[in-house]
Amino acid sequence: MIPAVIVAGGRGERMGGATAECPKPMLPFGGRPILERLIEALVRSGWRELTLSLGYKPEVVREHFGDGSRWGARLRYAVETSPRGTAGAVADLRGELGDDLLVVYGDLYADMDFKRFADFHAARPEAAATLALIETDHPFDSDLARVDGERLTGFYRAKPGEPHEPLALAAVWAVRGPVLDLAPADAPSDFGRDVFPQALRRGLDLRAYRTKETLADLGTPERLARAEALLPRTR
Repeated sequence: MIPAVIVAGGRGERMGGATAECPKPMLPFGGRPILERLIEALVRSGWRELTLSLGYKPEVVREHFGDGSRWGARLRYAVETSPRGTAGAVADLRGELGDDLLVVYGDLYADMDFKRFADFHAARPEAAATLALIETDHPFDSDLARVDGERLTGFYRAKPGEPHEPLALAAVWAVRGPVLDLAPADAPSDFGRDVFPQALRRGLDLRAYRTKETLADLGTPERLARAEALLPRTR
């Protein structure tokens, strides 16, 4: 399996005062941290070693998870010394993890077969990246994608009165060296805002993995509460 990185470095400004004492991925979701459920989902899919990319209040994450053995995983922590953005933080790990990485954002509730996604990516070695896409019910504050078959052709934000498809980036991707090369070493960069659009401009091959599995962005109090209401009580 390709190495997996969970990007969990942000404070989560849209959460307001809720993240004053802890990073957004550690907020409670169904009685347990968001990040805990994500680690469990990756372990269910077969990953036993995970790298957590941390920035804001990393000690909160470390104190809760330790070495990860309680969850059947071995956890490694990479802590930013200065803000690097989602793409920069992952690109900084290339020397240790290699040039083919599974990337998952730490504020995501995922009921997903990550191995099936990784296998889809592995079967397309010509792709510079594979992006999971879902149909979103909040298109006006989501990064949306245009596709032609399984090839990504563009990224955009929906505007009232203009046509759009509710096909959104789901914060799960597999990335290879040519995409990671686009993250500058001396400035922050974001996958959705900076790196993926630049990759298309340079003619890189980006593939779409469309799924109806649950991939819920928990980035606002409203989304967190709505997803929590639908959470199976057995988990």
